[in-house]
Amino acid sequence: MGQLGQPLKVGGIEVSNRFLRSATMENMAGANGQVRRDLLRLYHDLAVGGCGLIITGATAVTLEGRAWAQQLGVWDDAQVEGLSRLARLIHSANPAARCAVQLHHAGSAGGGYSYGSLAQGFDLNQATEEQIKDLAHAFGLAAARVREAGFDAVAMHGAHGYLVSQFFSPFFNQRQDDWGGSRENRARLFLLVQQEIQAEAGKDFPVLWKVNTDDFLEQGAGPDDYTWLAGELAQAGAALIELSGGVKEQVKLRNRLRREAGDKEAYFLPHLQAFRQAVGDTPLAITGGMRSRQAMEAVLAAGADMVGLSRPLISEPDLPNRLLHGPDRRRSRCTSCNKCLLSIAAEPLCCLEFDPFEKVIKDL
Repeated sequence: MGQLGQPLKVGGIEVSNRFLRSATMENMAGANGQVRRDLLRLYHDLAVGGCGLIITGATAVTLEGRAWAQQLGVWDDAQVEGLSRLARLIHSANPAARCAVQLHHAGSAGGGYSYGSLAQGFDLNQATEEQIKDLAHAFGLAAARVREAGFDAVAMHGAHGYLVSQFFSPFFNQRQDDWGGSRENRARLFLLVQQEIQAEAGKDFPVLWKVNTDDFLEQGAGPDDYTWLAGELAQAGAALIELSGGVKEQVKLRNRLRREAGDKEAYFLPHLQAFRQAVGDTPLAITGGMRSRQAMEAVLAAGADMVGLSRPLISEPDLPNRLLHGPDRRRSRCTSCNKCLLSIAAEPLCCLEFDPFEKVIKDL
């Protein structure tokens, strides 16, 4: 079974294997951010498919912070009932599965996977200190709702050029006050959000963070900045840190990184050792590019604790079970065509390359 099938302690929870479903926007929520049937079906299939730790797609902490119209929300107490149903479904479909909700705010327009996203009026460079602190508090209140709904943990989106990531990146952050300039100032929102979540949801509720390894922009934050930030988050109590990268033009960036990684597959593996040194024993996950069991086991052997998958699980939600327990150990069928990512703003999440219905409607 290798390391992929071994359990892992993440904060106060035990994860049954080393597969992490990296948060993936679904575009399946209702107009008010509520859980709908399509979302239940998606997460049922992921749970049955054997993923040890399932993180939902980006879930908005304020109505104004949505990036997509059909984005899941956790800004209102009325949304807890649907989220509770989702948590119960995952746990009943696979009692060994653990699940978290990823908290998200889009921030200023132009960051992240912004293909077809909503226009945002938020300007981090003009926001008042009161507004910034109110946003941090919104993350804390959202985390409390996630716990009330019965999830095992909460996950923070601190990467890809959305709100929290924008504060840390000099590409976006031009502030001249205590929220900008030095990396200590630019990291204040990360640490304030961690404090707010602990205050509202409890210090025993695991907080997972997704952070960049590099902005991959000349004026952005680089690997030294992010290894330092990861160390600060680990000291502040982060239960797991997931490594990713980039803030703009993500499809183009990932195509380039895939070519550079070659047979090693994992885009961000070269950064692993520096992050391991920075965070000590805090579990690390790496997301990006892995398609074969061989590459996944190599990442774990190199010092990562979990393997994060997004696109392969869109195409094959049962991939963990297939690689761990089935006779078929072929690499994921995902070709990294990126059609799924380019369509999520307008259509519910699905694998457009292999969905048989796509062939039916293609020439209509």
